[in-house]
Amino acid sequence: MLLRSTKAVFTACTLVAATAFAFAPRTAEACGGCFAPPDPPTVVSGHRMVMSVSQTQTVLWDQIQYAGDPEEFAWVLPVKPGARIEAGTSAFFEVLEAQSAVRIAPAIVDCGGGSSSGCSASFAASDEFGDGSAAPGENGGDPVEVLHQGTVGPYETVTLSTEEPGALNDWLESHGYNVDDSSQPIIDQYVAEGFDFIALRLQPGQGVKQMTPVRVVMEGGSVTLPLRMVGIGTGAQTPIVLYVIGEGRYTTQNFPEALIAGNLLSWDFATSESNYVELRDQALTEDDGRSWITAYAAQNFFNTSVFDANFNSTTLIQFYLNQALANGELSSSCALGLGYFSGTVENPCPPGEPWDSPACGSVEPGALDSRQLGCVGAEDIAVALDGLNVENVWVTRLEANLPRAALSDDLTLEAAAEQVPVNNILTAQIAINPEEACGNGVIPRTIDVSNVPGNRVAALMTTALASIAAALLLRRARARLARR
Repeated sequence: MLLRSTKAVFTACTLVAATAFAFAPRTAEACGGCFAPPDPPTVVSGHRMVMSVSQTQTVLWDQIQYAGDPEEFAWVLPVKPGARIEAGTSAFFEVLEAQSAVRIAPAIVDCGGGSSSGCSASFAASDEFGDGSAAPGENGGDPVEVLHQGTVGPYETVTLSTEEPGALNDWLESHGYNVDDSSQPIIDQYVAEGFDFIALRLQPGQGVKQMTPVRVVMEGGSVTLPLRMVGIGTGAQTPIVLYVIGEGRYTTQNFPEALIAGNLLSWDFATSESNYVELRDQALTEDDGRSWITAYAAQNFFNTSVFDANFNSTTLIQFYLNQALANGELSSSCALGLGYFSGTVENPCPPGEPWDSPACGSVEPGALDSRQLGCVGAEDIAVALDGLNVENVWVTRLEANLPRAALSDDLTLEAAAEQVPVNNILTAQIAINPEEACGNGVIPRTIDVSNVPGNRVAALMTTALASIAAALLLRRARARLARR
């Protein structure tokens, strides 16, 4: 079921980069307060988010990419009481990216002996967005209470609570976090609204160039994402890519949605490039830069069939597990027994308990055990689908490039008026230098496919191209692992 907007603010992790990166087609930077020591400098090069919403829980995955070697890099996440933080996998983001990234098909031209789309250069990606604390009970009269501390992946984590304005910033500064003074009014707003905070920083000796993803799990469904903290430490623009997983297609409620001028989409056969990036950037500048676009939306996403690294057909969920193994995020291979998944997913284990815990029970009759959707260490898809009917689940990819002035409002989502798919395979309508496709001095004729129902040309290629991209992704991951 689609969740309607509520007044309750989504208890998401929020993150702000210490430096902004240009809105090139890469992974996006999202919402929140991220702090890093000034020396050595930290350069943020990308950030991705996934938001899963059901009637029983809301989950946010967060991943930031950065360059440089900071001695300490940390960020703060406003969360509702009871939220827990867990380790995620890069494979989850990679699978979503491989399936949803926009790809451009060249304009179809008639060379006199049949149509052509540029042979080896017929399809190309559109250059998309990417690629010393007190223990609980030992606080005494401290206005900040330490609720929990531990480790998640390469991070040490601490969950904090306070009711006193300014106290959280003081605590962070006294414990070695380089906190931007401009963050205090915004953090105090979240304090007044009843939020707790999870603070993360890299453990000593950790020098990774790409932070591993984390996921924050909260009880109850909410469709509001706090963007107010994005303005802390960012540049003039904040690029965002947000994947929304839920029973229906979502769109923005309090931000305008823009459309890319598909009739102006061109393909240059001389350079094998399209103008999609320029058209997208132009659309995102509408309404003072507050506009979002829906780059992709599809139902029953997780039952998609793809090709593995050997170009054998497999399920998307099995591909995710293979990718996690190739990344080194799983220690051993994991094969699922089901080829097609249906029913509402249910986790029989108590919150926070691992799947192999003796505390786990059994699911209700007719429900799908979440443990059938993953393996210990690669549970992201299972967590995302908890409480959702697999066949009714949509994945929607939203993109924005928000100016700082737009970051004074939280993002609220709602059900899209039209529950129809958005194809990520687009066919150019304008051919530039089409003679390059034909050769031998033949003067080509561009074939208009704009009126073909559902653009069958693109539709027929969608599954094949996404599957090939997935297979190539897995091969690259295996090659990287072999070089370690």
